[in-house]
Amino acid sequence: MLSNDDTLKTRTKLKLDEIKALIDVCLSHCYFIWETEIHQLENSGPIGLALMVVISEAFLQHHERNALNTATNENLSIKSFFRYVDDSHVRVESTQDANRFLNILNQQNEHIKYTIEYENDKKSLNFLDINITNNNQGKYEFKVFKKTAITNVQIKSNSGHNPKILDGIFTGFIDRAYKTCSKDFLNDEINFLINVFVENGYQKNKLNQLLLKYQKPKPLNESKEEGEKLVTLPWIPGLSPKLRKVYKQAGYKTVFKSNRNLKTILTSKNKTKLPPNSHPGVYQLSCSCNKTYIGETGCKISTRIQQHQKSIEDGKWDKSGISEHAKVCHGSIDWNNAKTLCIENRNFKRKVCEALEIQRNETGPIYQHGMNQDNGNYVTTTFWKPLMKHLKNTSSNK
Repeated sequence: MLSNDDTLKTRTKLKLDEIKALIDVCLSHCYFIWETEIHQLENSGPIGLALMVVISEAFLQHHERNALNTATNENLSIKSFFRYVDDSHVRVESTQDANRFLNILNQQNEHIKYTIEYENDKKSLNFLDINITNNNQGKYEFKVFKKTAITNVQIKSNSGHNPKILDGIFTGFIDRAYKTCSKDFLNDEINFLINVFVENGYQKNKLNQLLLKYQKPKPLNESKEEGEKLVTLPWIPGLSPKLRKVYKQAGYKTVFKSNRNLKTILTSKNKTKLPPNSHPGVYQLSCSCNKTYIGETGCKISTRIQQHQKSIEDGKWDKSGISEHAKVCHGSIDWNNAKTLCIENRNFKRKVCEALEIQRNETGPIYQHGMNQDNGNYVTTTFWKPLMKHLKNTSSNK
């Protein structure tokens, strides 16, 4: 698809093989965390990665195009073909043609298998949340499709939400009815919605007022009044309406925001966390001889620690200050309790942070309890030493 795109060069300087290589990198591995352990999925892509949407859509478009071309070559008349995510709506001459096209679709890829649902005796078929009916007069009629398991449960009118939010929920359903339903089905859908909200404790008169307000033509330019000031407050039942009146008298327009819901409260402190040392940055390692090493890395700190261990196992003593120390020291390095001092992706800031940490922890070559071979990069002044000593003493006192 990209090779056939004449405008690609106007949007990027990358070549096709470079784009393919980047896509391969992004999709080559898919990881997830379960009970602090990282697992890998095969033949899958990360959930939430925007690239997955593009790849999935391109994948389906490719096979659909091939299927439609095959159907045309076999003199199979496809009147229309629409798809949303994984649901497709197809118009053909007969049931026999529908089955032929189904077989063509299922021949495109062994991992993708389609199923089929036919229109009923009333020339009606459900597609997504719409019921589509052929009126046999050259047109289609539309209405909202509701599953048989519908419960008619909505947010109760006496809930603690801002009344404007409750009004907006009803208005949203009315808006969907107007944009979805054909003229013959619109009134039935509106009456259904009013009855549902009445069941949930809403006043019918208030619902009719909201309906009339929706039907009323909207002004083209609804500008903000000159000198009007806004104040945003959390919605508190009983108190917020009184505050709105007070602020209105003072010349302020009050806007209320929703409070945290139960999901937010329960998950705010229980978000999935990566294992320790899973970021690039500055880290600290200690030896049982009371000496300390400060290092920095652009890869995961845990990966860099493994590299240190490998260098020592292979006897490559010149790889770093900690390898050089391990050659002459009889103590043991505490690999399991490596500490991340700073998370930083940018190379320059990471090296500056490393130099400052070397000064703060006094791990440079002139100190007795340090393993570092130098004092780091870029920070050449000793101006920071008194400040670092002060911070160290303050931390000890606390």
